[in-house]
Amino acid sequence: WFNDRLYKPALDLALVHRYAVVIIFIAGFALVAAMPMTGALKVSFFPQVPGDTVRAVLNMESDTSYGQTFDALMELETTAYATDKELMSQYKESELKSGIANLQLASESDQSGRITVELDENSPYDIQVFTQEWKKRARTPEGARSLSIANRRETVDALRIELRANSNDVLESAGEQLTNELNNIAGVSGVEDNLEASMPQLFLKLNAQGEALGLTTDMLAQQVLTAFNGQVVQRYQRNSDEIEVRVRYPESDRQNPLDVLNAKVRTDDGDVIPLSSVALVEYGFTRDTITRIDNKKAVYITAEVDKDVMPSQTLTNQLNEGVVAQLKAQFPSLDIEFAGEAREQKEAESSMSIMFVGAMLMIYILLAVPLKSYFQPVIIMTAIPFGIVGAMLGHWINDLSLSILSFNGIIALSGVVVNDSLLLVSRFNELRKEEPELSVFEALNQTCRGRLRAILLTSLTTFAGLVPLLSETSKQAQFLIPAAASLGYGIMFATAVTLILIPMLLAIQEDCAQTFRSLKAKIAPSKEESVC
Repeated sequence: WFNDRLYKPALDLALVHRYAVVIIFIAGFALVAAMPMTGALKVSFFPQVPGDTVRAVLNMESDTSYGQTFDALMELETTAYATDKELMSQYKESELKSGIANLQLASESDQSGRITVELDENSPYDIQVFTQEWKKRARTPEGARSLSIANRRETVDALRIELRANSNDVLESAGEQLTNELNNIAGVSGVEDNLEASMPQLFLKLNAQGEALGLTTDMLAQQVLTAFNGQVVQRYQRNSDEIEVRVRYPESDRQNPLDVLNAKVRTDDGDVIPLSSVALVEYGFTRDTITRIDNKKAVYITAEVDKDVMPSQTLTNQLNEGVVAQLKAQFPSLDIEFAGEAREQKEAESSMSIMFVGAMLMIYILLAVPLKSYFQPVIIMTAIPFGIVGAMLGHWINDLSLSILSFNGIIALSGVVVNDSLLLVSRFNELRKEEPELSVFEALNQTCRGRLRAILLTSLTTFAGLVPLLSETSKQAQFLIPAAASLGYGIMFATAVTLILIPMLLAIQEDCAQTFRSLKAKIAPSKEESVC
C-alpha cells in the first residue's frame, strides 16, 4: 500500500521536478549545517558527563597557615552536610537519613585541600542537583585564591588560557583583567590562576666596606639565616623522640623583619660587626615560583565551564572577540593562547580530518572500480553529507551537544549510509542493461519501488536496535549516546535521501549525458562537411 499509494506518486512528481527537488535538498542541507553557527545546535567537543562524586578543591594564598586552611575546609564540609539535609527534607518519603554515602576531607598542603563527596546509590536527589545547591551555599573563604565545586569527569581543563610576556607587570595586569572578565560570564566558575601573592623579602647588597672586608652576599645570607632560623648544635634521645638543640637569637630579637638590621655578622678575621655597616638592606617582594613557556614568563588561567549554559566554542569565540582582542591591543608584547580543551580540540580535529578524507577517498575508489564510472560514486556518496545532516538533527531532537563522540559516530556513519545508495544504483545499471528499451523514468521507477522494502527494513531495524541505547539514562551510557544518535538518525535521514535524492541525481546524470550526446552529434557533421 505504501509503495503504490504514497511512494510511487511522490517519486513520479519528484522526477518531473527533479531540479527543484535537488535545490530543496541543498537548501535544507545549508539550513541544518548553519545550526551550530547560530547556536541552535550546541557544540561541545568534549562532552559534559556527570561523574560519580562531587569534588570541592580549595586553594589558599601562599602565606596562609595550615590552621586557616583546615578551618576553611571544615566550613565547606559543614555546608555540604547542610545542603544534604535541605535536599533530604524535600523527600520525606525516603528511608535514607542522608543522601551522602561517603565524605572525605584531605589536605594536600598547608595552602590547599579538597573534599570528595560520594552520594548513596539510592539517594533521592540527583548528583547534579547536589552540586548546584552546594555551590550556592558555599562561600569563598577569606584568604582563598580559588574554590571550585564540580562533579564532571574531565581529563583536561575545560578552559585554560596561557599568557606569555617578558614583563611581570604586563602579565599581572592582563591576568587580572582576564580573570575579572571570566568571573562575570554566566556558566564560568572556579576561575584560578598561578599568580600567587608576592611574598615580602629583604634583599642584602654589599657596600664598599663589606667588599673591603672580604665578605660576600652568600656569607651574609648564611649568617643571617643561622641567626634567625638557628643551627642545630646537639641531638639527644628522650624515650622514643629525638630532641634537637638549636642555637639562635632570642625571640625578643626575632619579632620584626627590621630586626635584621640589628643582626651581627662575623668577618674572616673573627671580628663581629653590625650587618647595617657592611650591607644595604632593601625591602621588596618576590614570588615562590616563576612559570616559563617558550622561554617567556607565563601565567595560566583555568576555569570550569557549565556547557549547558555556555558551550565551549561559544565561550572561546566570545573571549577572542572581546577581552583577548583588547589585551592584545593594549599589550603588543603579550602572547595569548587557548590551551586545555581548545588545544586538544584543535589537535583532534586535525587528525580526524585526515582520517575522514582518507576514508572518503577509499570509499570512492572501492565504488568506482566495480561501477566503472567516475560520476556514479559521487552520486552514491551524496548520502554521506545528508547523513551528517540527519545526525545533527538527531542531536537537536535529543537535546545533545555535538562532541568528539558524535564525530566518531559520523565517521562510522559515512561507511554505512552508502550501502542503500549502492544497491539502488547497481540495480538501476542492471535494469538499463537488461531492458534497454525502458526510459530513464521507467527504469528509476522500477528500481526504487523494487528496492523500497529492503532499504526501509534495513534502516528501520538498524535504528530500532539503537533506540534502547538512545533512551538509556545510566552514566556509563552517556559516552555512547552521541555516537548512537549520529548513527541512528543519520541512517534514517540518509534513507530518505536514497529513496528521493539519488533517483533525481541519476535522472540529472542522464540529462547531462543526453545533452553531451546531442552536442557531439551536432559537432561531428560539421567536421565532416569541413573535410569535404
